[in-house]
Amino acid sequence: MTRFAEVRHEEWIAADLPIVKSQFADLEHHIQANVHPKLHFEVQHQSARRARYVQEVRLLGIRQRDVFEREFGAGGSMTDTSVEGFNKGGSLHFEFGAETREARAGTRVTVTIRLPLPPVVGVLLKPLLERQIRKELLAAVAEDKYDLEVRGYRRPEAARPTLAQAA
Repeated sequence: MTRFAEVRHEEWIAADLPIVKSQFADLEHHIQANVHPKLHFEVQHQSARRARYVQEVRLLGIRQRDVFEREFGAGGSMTDTSVEGFNKGGSLHFEFGAETREARAGTRVTVTIRLPLPPVVGVLLKPLLERQIRKELLAAVAEDKYDLEVRGYRRPEAARPTLAQAA
C-alpha cells in the first residue's frame, strides 16, 4: 500500500477566472517566460483536453524527473498525474473559483500535491517531505501570482489550447 505526503494550499489572485485558468494551463508560456526558475518543463503533447510533459526539479537535494499527464475536469479543474519517474503515482490537482475580496474581482486557486512516500522510511520522512513540498508550493504559487498580477499574463490566441477553453 502506497502512502503519500499531501500538501494543500489556497491562494487568491487578483485576476479574472478565465485568465488565471489559462495561465496555469499554459505550459508553453511557463517555459518561455521562465515563470518557475527552479523547474524545467518539456512539452511532449498538448491538446484542448490533455497534455503530457516532462518536469525536472530538485527537492531535498535530489534531482527528480517525472512525466506528467494532464487532464482537465468538466468543472474547470486540472490534474497532473506522474505516470513515469521519481514520483510515479503522485499528482498535482488545481481547482479554480471566482472570488471577490475587498470589492476586487479575483480567483481563488486551490492546489493539492500528493507525492508517494518511499517504502519503509517514508513514514519517518513524511513531516520533513511535507514541509519541503509546502515551501516549494508556496514559492511556485507566488511565481504564478506575480506572473498574473505584475507581469500581466495575456491569454493566448486560439493557437494554443488552454484550460479556459477546455472548461
